[in-house]
Amino acid sequence: GISTFVTGGTGGVHRGGEISLDISTDLIELSRTPVVVVSAGVKSILDVKKTLEVLETFAVPTGTWKSEEFPAFFSPNSGVKSPAIFENGMDAASAYLVGRELGLENGMLVVRFGKWCECML
Repeated sequence: GISTFVTGGTGGVHRGGEISLDISTDLIELSRTPVVVVSAGVKSILDVKKTLEVLETFAVPTGTWKSEEFPAFFSPNSGVKSPAIFENGMDAASAYLVGRELGLENGMLVVRFGKWCECML
């Protein structure tokens, strides 16, 4: 099976984080723990764009569920384009499993704004 963790909002880079270096340990943990984290997006008080840049730097595959825009936790709109789009559960699972086959030890972030009832169908 695939280890999965579900949370409301994901931590990230605080606004002004390029100066303060205030970055949530969520991002560091995702870079070294093989788990799929499912959330409603990066917490809206954080800098979504900088958070995605840090996730990319840490080689954490990140994508949205059926949306071209990355959500901001309480809002489906952040103004930031999603790095990847998962159209179904097989897309997300395949992306994760390919990383395992390559020997990568990092996790993956899948975000979706709204209800999850039909998510993994």
